[in-house]
Amino acid sequence: MKNQLQTEKKECVYCSGKGYFQLLLGGSETCNCCGGSGRK
Repeated sequence: MKNQLQTEKKECVYCSGKGYFQLLLGGSETCNCCGGSGRK
């Protein structure tokens, strides 16, 4: 359980560690919070 919590804290909260957002009309956009890295 501790490993899972530590992993979640390292991921960007807004994009869930993906580094991008999937747009509704198609395509994707880089996450502004983490700059596309997927980490905090």
